[in-house]
Amino acid sequence: MIRYATLFCFIFMIIYISTYYIIQVPYTRSYYMNNFNTMCAVYDNPFDVARYLVTSAFTTTYTDFFPHECTHVSPPPPSRFGSWEMKQRPIVGDHIHLLYKMRLHNHTVIFHDRNLTEIIPYEQQPATCTESYAYTKLFYHTGVHSHCDSTPDTTNPAGVIHVHPWSAPTKLRVEGREVTLGMFFESIGVEQTPRGFQIHGETYRLNMAYYSDANKTTYDLLTHDMREIMHLWLVDCHGAVLLWDTTSDMPSITEKDRAFLQEFECHPENYPKRLH
Repeated sequence: MIRYATLFCFIFMIIYISTYYIIQVPYTRSYYMNNFNTMCAVYDNPFDVARYLVTSAFTTTYTDFFPHECTHVSPPPPSRFGSWEMKQRPIVGDHIHLLYKMRLHNHTVIFHDRNLTEIIPYEQQPATCTESYAYTKLFYHTGVHSHCDSTPDTTNPAGVIHVHPWSAPTKLRVEGREVTLGMFFESIGVEQTPRGFQIHGETYRLNMAYYSDANKTTYDLLTHDMREIMHLWLVDCHGAVLLWDTTSDMPSITEKDRAFLQEFECHPENYPKRLH
């Protein structure tokens, strides 16, 4: 009897430890799992992506698996131990759009992408230095930007944030939670300073309301914290970001804004929506 009890405890501990590793391994960014059904327990939200890596002596390939494939997947996922990497959307291959409105001194501003090179305003080039590039900052395309597109309403226009990581050079593209409002700000020339956001030569304290779906009537997040604003995760296709300074009224999303945003598609067509 003692032998069976000992065997039962041993088997129970093996199962428990396996489950423990399956749950804890995500924090190490490496995944070693024995079957797909078990891996599904790791998904935290519909934007998670589990990448199965296959490395040979000459190259590496991978296959991505998504939460909606836990019940219906073709081809079936590998059923053996392997190397997994956890990622989050948007990833290369995704192409999403979000609405934005920014009001400064009660005037709505639309942005275009900044020039790739800008002179550093806080450094003076010595007369003895003939190379100006030493005093120039470079800004590279990262896949989070604007095409200066906006609604026809000239008094209260809305702009569009374009997110498509694949268009950026491999070493410069951003994916997952690195796709932030701060990254968009860098693309359009909005600078974060200790005193606030520098926009067109002036410094502002901003408020932000974020809608995971522009069709919603209530926001999901309201904040004036600079860190929260800079690290807002731009993951929701057809989401909306409203920004305004302390002298302005909060902008609103109009039906014309929503109709305009719908002209910009989500890719792929089954791109997930946030669970409410």
